[in-house]
Amino acid sequence: MQLPNSITPREELNLRLGIKCSLPKSNQLFAGLYAIYAVSDVSSIEYAEEYDNAGKTAIKLKTALEEPMIGFFEEQLEESGIEASVLISNLNSTPLFKQHLESLQVALQLYWKLGEINFVADRGNTAERTGGERYSKLLNFSTNLDIIDVVLRDDFVNVDKSAKNYLFNQITGSELQTDETVNKVSKLLTAFSEEAAFKIRQNGQETIFQQEGLYAHLSEGLKVIGRDEKEDVGPLRVLNSVVKDNLHFYLQYDSDDFVLKDTTDEESISKYYERVNTSLNLSPKETSINIDNSPVDTDDNIAFNPSKNMNNKIFYGAPGTGKSYKLDQKLKGVPQEQKERITFHPDFDYASFVGGYKPISVKGDDGKFDIQYKFVPQAFANIYVKAWRDIESENKYFLAIEEINRGNCAEIFGDIFQLLDRDANYTVTPSDEFQKYLEEELGTDHDGLRNGLKLPSNLYIYATMNTSDQSLFPMDSAFKRRWDWEYIPICYDETTEEGKPNPSYSYTVQLDDNRSFSWNDFISKINTEHIQNEPTLGMDKCIGNYFIKPNANGVITLEAFVNKVLFYLWNDVFKDEKNNVFAENEAYESYFPIKSKGMDKLIALLERVNVEIKEQPQNNQEEKQDEAIN
Repeated sequence: MQLPNSITPREELNLRLGIKCSLPKSNQLFAGLYAIYAVSDVSSIEYAEEYDNAGKTAIKLKTALEEPMIGFFEEQLEESGIEASVLISNLNSTPLFKQHLESLQVALQLYWKLGEINFVADRGNTAERTGGERYSKLLNFSTNLDIIDVVLRDDFVNVDKSAKNYLFNQITGSELQTDETVNKVSKLLTAFSEEAAFKIRQNGQETIFQQEGLYAHLSEGLKVIGRDEKEDVGPLRVLNSVVKDNLHFYLQYDSDDFVLKDTTDEESISKYYERVNTSLNLSPKETSINIDNSPVDTDDNIAFNPSKNMNNKIFYGAPGTGKSYKLDQKLKGVPQEQKERITFHPDFDYASFVGGYKPISVKGDDGKFDIQYKFVPQAFANIYVKAWRDIESENKYFLAIEEINRGNCAEIFGDIFQLLDRDANYTVTPSDEFQKYLEEELGTDHDGLRNGLKLPSNLYIYATMNTSDQSLFPMDSAFKRRWDWEYIPICYDETTEEGKPNPSYSYTVQLDDNRSFSWNDFISKINTEHIQNEPTLGMDKCIGNYFIKPNANGVITLEAFVNKVLFYLWNDVFKDEKNNVFAENEAYESYFPIKSKGMDKLIALLERVNVEIKEQPQNNQEEKQDEAIN
């Protein structure tokens, strides 16, 4: 006989309140997961296998699971007339196979607590954030699946027909009879989600809450704010997707507010609220969260440092808002010798930014060339030396960094990032090779080297950041707070906030010889009605005024619009999202050839988003200019 094992120590749960994790089709995620659980009858499973998809790694249901899955839905396939291959294809298009790992972890681990999901291979959780690669994953199911079994299995062994119909409908889009399964599933999943924590910001204040905080107001007949003033992040994105997909038993949306579903009254939610409160009281966990109710000027990925001596600034915004143009204006008139301009990218590193030893060819006294290693300065070292040499003058020096978040800032800046605090009493010891180089350029007792490195007061560091790409290499909070931030908004008016003309206001997109539509009207409708208020998208995915460059007459050609703008919307914005922009099951490739097929599809798209097409004949001179340019 043996005594029970001692309690297993467990790590504190990472609430991931600030992570940006879109989760469209939450109902498909549940259906796919439970179907795999039901046919495998295991507690842990590697459910997917990798394959090459046009040069990228993708995943699909393991071959060994295909026949069991087809057998599981045999009755549904026969009744619906759907081919088995279509079932498997649709299953492979559900979030379990298409979404990146982190969004699945937030939904399955933090929100519904249905299980743990991780990569099979030893990879970091962020491995799927960019590049479109998807890797094999391991699912460890929780006991919440046992609870679901009690409801969906009629004899604790076989999943009943209406439950199978429900799962099949979600995966294939069929409409088989489901009885009350939809409500049963939504009520179960809602109960599972009550321990989840969310973050929302409104009117400059940040609130961390659980769903009981919603029920408290809803039971009094009040509406509750449901959208973050900047952008939904973390589990709040999942909650909003679940509500949007009608998978929450009690909640629905009224514009941007949470309200009760028509099937629930205030008395019912009040009773449920009391039960939720009791359950949370009985849970042997305490969540310690520090809430900062000081004014919040921006989202989690943009932190401010109000230092009056701040010489570091990042211009950020959606793609095409004019961030680089803003930087150009800052550098306008600055002599070339007083500025360095670089662009970060994934292969950029410390040596590319500061400098490092490189082999160079040196001609000797005998006329022969020898290979020697010498410290070769890069942008930071160059501008650092120039600024310190001219510290006594009134000249300003600039280091301009384009696309700062496309590089790994922690690796590129190294310990130099500490200098961004601009604290004269704080220095950083340079590497031996950098120290030697600075001694040669400045002297051993120079202020720019004495006791270590420190940034000169006449050196300004400006950068641009495309917020739609901010997940490429996330910036840690210590790095972010050392910058001032300036948001570059999208302007839909004829003049900007500064009273300057908005050139993009008059841009037109030319469909053919006598039909065109307003570029400003298009981005206004797309951004405000289809992107920025969607919980899984937000301002990051909006289209800026200068996303595409027109010709000298302010005209955007049909080909340029389809190849750049529509491709971005289809591939980067709506590909995995429910939307009213593209027709159902419409592929981007169906817009080609553009003149014979794409034109009609584009006109239909413009009608869906309510953009007016104007008949406006162009004169021959403009047509010739368009042809010459394109």
